[in-house]
Amino acid sequence: MGEKMRVLFPIIRGGSGGDVYFERLKEVMEKLGVDSSIKYYPSHFEIYPPLVKPFYKGGDNYDVIHSTSDWGFVFKACYKPLVIITHHLVFEVQYQKYKSVPQKIYHKLLFSYTKKSFETADKIIAMSNHTKEKIEEIFGIGDSDVIYNGIDTAVFRPIDIKDDPYPDKIKLFFVGNLTKRKGAHLLPQIMGNLDDRFVLFYTSGLRSKEFFPNKNMISLGRLSFEKLLRMYNLCDMLLVPSVVEGGFSYAAAEAMACEKPVVASVSSGLYEMIENRGGFLCNTVEEFVEKIEILAEDETLRYEMGKYNRNKVLKTFNLLDTGKQYKRVYEKLIEKGTKNGY
Repeated sequence: MGEKMRVLFPIIRGGSGGDVYFERLKEVMEKLGVDSSIKYYPSHFEIYPPLVKPFYKGGDNYDVIHSTSDWGFVFKACYKPLVIITHHLVFEVQYQKYKSVPQKIYHKLLFSYTKKSFETADKIIAMSNHTKEKIEEIFGIGDSDVIYNGIDTAVFRPIDIKDDPYPDKIKLFFVGNLTKRKGAHLLPQIMGNLDDRFVLFYTSGLRSKEFFPNKNMISLGRLSFEKLLRMYNLCDMLLVPSVVEGGFSYAAAEAMACEKPVVASVSSGLYEMIENRGGFLCNTVEEFVEKIEILAEDETLRYEMGKYNRNKVLKTFNLLDTGKQYKRVYEKLIEKGTKNGY
């Protein structure tokens, strides 16, 4: 392996954290000396991924192909190992009641795509133990590896905010698409049970542009990186009320890296990220309100939880460590292919 390893990330744009995952992975792989490229395809290919094949060229020029379980099977190149990442499985039972009719129809197709991707993959990666367990439960596959997503802790970090426009308020922050899966429908209920000491700032996410009319809920729209980092540091705590979060919450990890406590739902992989020394996990709107008020009354507790969260991200969700784990996976697959004469 004297030559520089080459990895291709072919993806269909989803307008979600999956895009962020590949962009950050490419960035860290380049730092580790791996020649990485992302090949984007328009989102309309999501409906029937095999239509991508006539436009997919160059896979044979790479040592490893790395894509997602939603459509990764179409990118398999002859004699090149295929790594499949599962961000979250929409086939989980608790997700079903939040699906629209079109989603239910599409997810039947998606199930077959995911199954084929797993069957085609040389290595399956789950981004949490929860996701690994669901892969085994739903598809009967028990040999996936767990690699947590990573955060660049030199970028997401504590910074001083001197021009606080709401110095007398307890500032809550929500980041993500305003969907039921993300628990956006619970935000007005939570804020409706909090007094005028509190204000919630929320983004519109990558897919949604809705806004809430509540006076104590302020829409920020799409944020630049600089404004997002500022809000993480300006807020007193992050809210993650997701019904089904999937394996990993970038928003939670980014806020944790900025030394903020997190109040989240007991959902999917969130219980692996949020510990009682770094925040609270809730089952109901009433519990969210109760835990938010506890943190509002105790600045020392917020500080201690934030410090704990920063240390956890450094140890467990560090982007450089994530990159090193993937590099080892790639190297083993290439070595295995070489032994087999590929």
